[in-house]
Amino acid sequence: MIQQILGDYEMCRLALILLFGLFVAMIGSLKSTIAGETKKTGLVQYGKMHEVIGKQKHQGRVKFSDLTAKPHFYGVAALESLAGEATVFDGKVILTKVNSDGALSSETLSQKTQAALLVGAYVESWTEHSVTTTVKSDDLDSLIEQTAKKIGLNTNEPFMFVIQGDFQNVRAHVINGACPIRARMQKEDLPERKRPYEADLIKITGKLVGVFAKDSVGDITHPATSTHLHLLYKDDRSGEMRTGHVEQVTLQPGVTLMLPEEVAK
Repeated sequence: MIQQILGDYEMCRLALILLFGLFVAMIGSLKSTIAGETKKTGLVQYGKMHEVIGKQKHQGRVKFSDLTAKPHFYGVAALESLAGEATVFDGKVILTKVNSDGALSSETLSQKTQAALLVGAYVESWTEHSVTTTVKSDDLDSLIEQTAKKIGLNTNEPFMFVIQGDFQNVRAHVINGACPIRARMQKEDLPERKRPYEADLIKITGKLVGVFAKDSVGDITHPATSTHLHLLYKDDRSGEMRTGHVEQVTLQPGVTLMLPEEVAK
């Protein structure tokens, strides 16, 4: 009788150990799903466009301070509550919001600042590729994809890129509680308190930081594009760095396209 009891106890103990192991594995899988980390490219994603913008689930999902604790992070993001745009360049976070008067302001990063939507990666080194011709918005995706293929990048997996130099015909916005692209598509008239800052810049010098992601509409990109792109530039009046979401851009000859050579581990 005692041996039978001991045997039953041992079986229960092993069953509990097995169940605990399965639980730990499920939690690990869930964390990976929430963070959206793609091991092959090192891409990190928090939130998806269709849920953050379409379903208005724009709560904070990740602190910038946590992401930049490790060096060489690059990313594009919308702030918690869709209260502005954020771009991370080599670990430096640039935040831009819309004031009540409709003007832009650069925000100071705090330990609590969070993103509702963010895509990025840790990139230790880049390859540089000179662009010798004018490239319009409709041809930008093709330029990035073809150049990436030439150096052996898997273009079926999302990856970060940077473009430095002079740009023309830049259409950009800074989100202010609601997405202007979605509003146009849905033919919605945004209330004044949610109206974004929108600008058409004839010519500007700066950096474009973006992610190339094929077949990712509603996840990483807006419709009809394979890129999610932000502009980084220095404001002439204030001298502050500003950022915004790019809807349209023309690359001028002489810009440099940077593609990831080594993803940080």
